[in-house]
Amino acid sequence: MVIVRVRGGLGNQLFQYAAARALAWHKGVSLKLDLYTYSKNQNRKFELDQMNIDATIASRKEVHQFTGSNPIVRYLNKRENYLRCLNVLSQPHYHFFEDFFSVNVPVYLSGYWNSEKYFIQYRSEIIDQFTLRSQLPESSLEWKKQMIDCDSVAIHVRRGDYVANPVYQSFFGALPLTYYQVAVSEMKSKVANPKFFIFSDDVSWCQQNFAFIPDAKFIAHKASVKASEDLVLMSTCRHQIIANSTYSWWGAWLNTNVGKVVIAPKQWFANTFSDSPQPPYASRYYNTKDLLPESWIRL
Repeated sequence: MVIVRVRGGLGNQLFQYAAARALAWHKGVSLKLDLYTYSKNQNRKFELDQMNIDATIASRKEVHQFTGSNPIVRYLNKRENYLRCLNVLSQPHYHFFEDFFSVNVPVYLSGYWNSEKYFIQYRSEIIDQFTLRSQLPESSLEWKKQMIDCDSVAIHVRRGDYVANPVYQSFFGALPLTYYQVAVSEMKSKVANPKFFIFSDDVSWCQQNFAFIPDAKFIAHKASVKASEDLVLMSTCRHQIIANSTYSWWGAWLNTNVGKVVIAPKQWFANTFSDSPQPPYASRYYNTKDLLPESWIRL
């Protein structure tokens, strides 16, 4: 059995599931999800259940067999990055962990696993599971038809908490407008007649600042539209310009167009961490060398 701790928004949920699903397939065992984080964090919600995933929910008893049953022991184990828990694999660093598939099962996974190297060998199977259980609403189907009928390019602009939350702003930081200007120019040099579809949690800002794309279409994220539905639309486009966001990373990765052009920011975090001392938790040493697939253009 593999149990994976699931946390964060949809982009991180997809990474955590894909890595754990690949490990479970590799070992020939079942996969279960630890969703306890979502009972405490009301700012995020579990969204993978909208997709055709193959996993069950782990009970607290099953999780405690790995992390400790006593609340104080569990807290200390978490603080120590689970060093005393023999059957817990806590992500040792941000880049790809070479011994991932050598771990013994049963195992509990704790980490973000932000690299396709954890699941690239199961690409087609992962894509099949990351399809929606229900049909897109009519409004989204209309957008999808437009995207299929042209050389569509999805542009994802993430602002929201990257601008409003001081912690997120200093850690991630919203990408500057110049990144998108250069990316659009680069895309035009590679795609004959691109049509741009802009996805954002701040469409009004985009409408004011993306005048350099006079015929752009703006996809406003509405409360009634699930993040997974917008993700499907993003991946429907033939090409992508992504933000420093795991959400738009998946919008590009799930695109099955063999000739796709994907442009991504080469600096993912606001701080490169190159001159920072080793942090208390090794997984927070953010070397992003394995984050972006080699075929993607970095700007």
